[in-house]
Amino acid sequence: AAPAAVSTHQPPTSECGMRRACLPLLLLSFGTCAPEQDREAYVRARKDGGWDAHCDAAYARLTGAAFSGLDAGVARRGRGVVFSAAGGAEFARREVAPAAAAVAKLRESAAWPGDARVALFAEPAVLRALAAEARGAFDVVQRHDAAAVGLELRGRSPAFRAKALKILAMARAPFEETVYLDFDSKPCAPNFVETILAFLRDGVDVALADNYAGQGALAPRDHYQREHASGCVALRSASERTRSLLAAYLEAFLLLEKTPRGRRDQPALMVALRRSVENGLRDAPIPPSVFCRKNTSRTVSCDACVVAHKTAKYDLSFKIFGIGFKKTGTTSLAAALQRLKIGPEPSHRQSVAATVALLRPGEDASLALDAARGARSFSDAPWCMAATRGRLLERLFDTYPRAKFVLTTRPSREWWRSVRNWLFCLKPWNAERYARMLNAASASEADLVAAYERANAKVRAFFAERGAGDRLLELELSSATGRAFPWARLCAFVEAWGRCPAGDEVGRTYAKNAYETNEFGAKHPSEALGAEDLRRCAALQGSPDGAALRRRAERLAEASPLAAR
Repeated sequence: AAPAAVSTHQPPTSECGMRRACLPLLLLSFGTCAPEQDREAYVRARKDGGWDAHCDAAYARLTGAAFSGLDAGVARRGRGVVFSAAGGAEFARREVAPAAAAVAKLRESAAWPGDARVALFAEPAVLRALAAEARGAFDVVQRHDAAAVGLELRGRSPAFRAKALKILAMARAPFEETVYLDFDSKPCAPNFVETILAFLRDGVDVALADNYAGQGALAPRDHYQREHASGCVALRSASERTRSLLAAYLEAFLLLEKTPRGRRDQPALMVALRRSVENGLRDAPIPPSVFCRKNTSRTVSCDACVVAHKTAKYDLSFKIFGIGFKKTGTTSLAAALQRLKIGPEPSHRQSVAATVALLRPGEDASLALDAARGARSFSDAPWCMAATRGRLLERLFDTYPRAKFVLTTRPSREWWRSVRNWLFCLKPWNAERYARMLNAASASEADLVAAYERANAKVRAFFAERGAGDRLLELELSSATGRAFPWARLCAFVEAWGRCPAGDEVGRTYAKNAYETNEFGAKHPSEALGAEDLRRCAALQGSPDGAALRRRAERLAEASPLAAR
């Protein structure tokens, strides 16, 4: 682990140093002498994670005095956790509110330390948009006031503003001992505050996690020339050395603004930490088993970690099962989860084998459970049979206590119309298979619709009886609602904080789904219909638009490359 004692290593000689430096006359001039960002240089710097000439130049210019009064007027007492929010109403809805709900749930536990408080620093637009329920999760809610400490953010990018205000929130924390968390660092254990703060014992000023595996074994000189993670930090906020570190952190961030290292705040922390350690700061590591991250930890899971980074992306125990039946938007849900980078899915071979096993008389669910083990995203068959075959829902629920379930639905009449147009445009055995999947008496309209409604009701009752409503999300992807996809609800449910699309559409899959519009298309080329299939399909339609469907089928038949089949 990185040494907690003061480092005595000497700074390397500057490669560019003051030859290119220009002393700022005003705060706004920080970084203006640096070159414009170069994408390739940024990628190299991000991959390397180490010291470069830009950091060298920032280190040479760092005074530590530009923001020495960051915490002026702050009254500190006790211990707690701090969050920082910059942005607008959308950020409040998609990131702050879910995080507030997660913290509120942890506070219900008897393991939550009674004296630990929670603070939120936010821009005015976030505070205006935040519902009263979300505000209630925080003991302290303060408006970010960068101008009051001489920090001018007008004209800066939203990303730059967010990172600068993050540093400001650390500096102005109203606690003597503080845990700072980014919104993508999920607190998993109700005692996370005291667990993280325990690393401040023996006079340590700040505790951080290494950004790279093996970093802690490096000699001090090399260790402090590698980035540390800034998403979970323990701070002895009342320490003068900690306050100096945070002032240098913000100054370094502005010095690096126009360089390839300026897109992120970790390089600035690296520069500031190195200078502060040389000036007497005592630091300690947060182990990768406590704050779990992909780069350093064996697992990133709330089952094993105190705080976990980007669980929606990396936690294999955090699974999303789409358990809505076919023709309810299962393809759209799969596309949405893929866009949110929640994966992988089981292989096609695994899904087919598990489906066949469940449809046999023994209703064997073991292959489905095997397929679930190494995947995180699930939709369509066999998962659509969770409530109807092999006690699959109960077994998934018990096997994966952190899994969540999405029930996609459509109004029954609309669902039947889509099913009818799909089933009777394929081989007859598909209708019988649908009936078995739903445990329906037959493939008639009355029996299938009744079985579909029973399955949905069974899912709702299952979660209600277990008091697990927070593990179920019901999404009605009805054509009557237009093409708007409920991104905000899905993102909040699957904890995709910070990665939720801004638009309303899931993409072509949802907006132009052939089955949604009752077209005679097919998901796969091998399912393309021949002329006779199309004519039979149109003839079987009993709806008022049967004539129109028949004409459409005839046109498709004439143009079909398989018309001679």
